[in-house]
Amino acid sequence: MSTARDTVVSTPELLALILAQLPMRDLLLTAPLISKTWHEVTLSPTVQRALFFQPDPSPSAPITNPLLMEVFPPFFAPEGTNRWAWPGTASSIASMPWAKAPEAFKRADASWRRMLLVQPPAQKMIVVETCHGQMGDSESRTVLHDGPLRMGQLYDLAVPFVAQIASSFCVRWHTEVDREADVTLARIYTMQCTSTPPMLGRQFISDGAPESVKNGWWSDEDDYDSE
Repeated sequence: MSTARDTVVSTPELLALILAQLPMRDLLLTAPLISKTWHEVTLSPTVQRALFFQPDPSPSAPITNPLLMEVFPPFFAPEGTNRWAWPGTASSIASMPWAKAPEAFKRADASWRRMLLVQPPAQKMIVVETCHGQMGDSESRTVLHDGPLRMGQLYDLAVPFVAQIASSFCVRWHTEVDREADVTLARIYTMQCTSTPPMLGRQFISDGAPESVKNGWWSDEDDYDSE
């Protein structure tokens, strides 16, 4: 028995197949610390696909990243029927599991930023922004197709938006064959006649976000920690 076990442990390809069956959190955080060999195996294509770091074209139906669903629930919650009660709000972002200790999560090199949201990965996203004003609604659309879509990209398009103004967002996943895009990020806000303070502090803006995102949402007078 020990000989067979030693053979498996000493064969990187077999060990990778076994490690890929671990719960995702254990595979990401614990397995690399066991030994140098295990750390190297977690960098293999098999394990990297299991961790949603590398694209896996094999699933016949989209598989959602379970760890991202756990840590970033507003991005995976159902849209609902009321567009003014979409799941993505400043309040829901501030209530996410990691929000009380954001230092590790906001690092530019945080692993979640590189994670794919689904396997096979989404390649094309549409951002729909609706502004509600006294004269009615206006809508703008932007198509992004430089996939595969990773969590960092989606986060940077959604969170700074709800951080700045009273607004909300939802994420729609499309599976129909003739779909225009794989995913839609819908954002909505009401035009304000007067300026309002930010809805969220800078601790919720990732250090990995583009400079235009990190520096464009607050004036120098805003009472938040500097980057």
